[in-house]
Amino acid sequence: MPVHSWTRHPVAHLRRWARTARHRLRLRRRPNRALASHTPSGVRPAQHPVTRRSAEAIAVLIREGWNVRHPPYGYAAMTVTGARSRHGTPRTRLTPDPRRALVVQDVFYWRAITGLSVEHITARLDADPGRYPPPGTHTAWPLAAVETMLTDVKYTGYQATGTRDENGAFRPVEQWVLSDQPAHRALVTPALFWAAQDPVTSVRRIPHRLLAPVHGSTASGDEKEVR
Repeated sequence: MPVHSWTRHPVAHLRRWARTARHRLRLRRRPNRALASHTPSGVRPAQHPVTRRSAEAIAVLIREGWNVRHPPYGYAAMTVTGARSRHGTPRTRLTPDPRRALVVQDVFYWRAITGLSVEHITARLDADPGRYPPPGTHTAWPLAAVETMLTDVKYTGYQATGTRDENGAFRPVEQWVLSDQPAHRALVTPALFWAAQDPVTSVRRIPHRLLAPVHGSTASGDEKEVR
């Protein structure tokens, strides 16, 4: 009976097998150069058809003003009677949370009017947790929660998605999906919202509908109603 090489030299065989496995793993991880050479820089890869259809369906709901995700801090989800999805799930819109809406207004005021940093705002919130309850199950305010609040366009009264990239930076306006009309009560005016952004934010890149006061409400009026 012939003797296989791996029985005579098992160590050498295992080494060759390990080299082959590592080589195959590197090939599997290596990007497709042919595909990369034909993909323009900055263009996101094509989505799977199911993912694309899901994104398109969400965009339709956003344009109609419906809430499709967990409400941002300061809002609660309000079920709309008679409005249901194809699967029978009730449709919701955002409505101010009487207690937490005040926190949002204070945060924007501190940032836009008094110029406090996110770190100072977070410290001020943590100094009075009874008045400024932390989000979710947190016992203290995370910096990221304040940063997310200050860049959430929904506080201007419009539903929105796709406004920021994975790093939290604003995407080009052409990629934003906004409701066609104000969808819920605004907690801050568009002017106060943009005043709270980084100074390098260009007004020329802001959608015109967010530069005009929200019809039927203003920040000062909303603050009086909520307070």
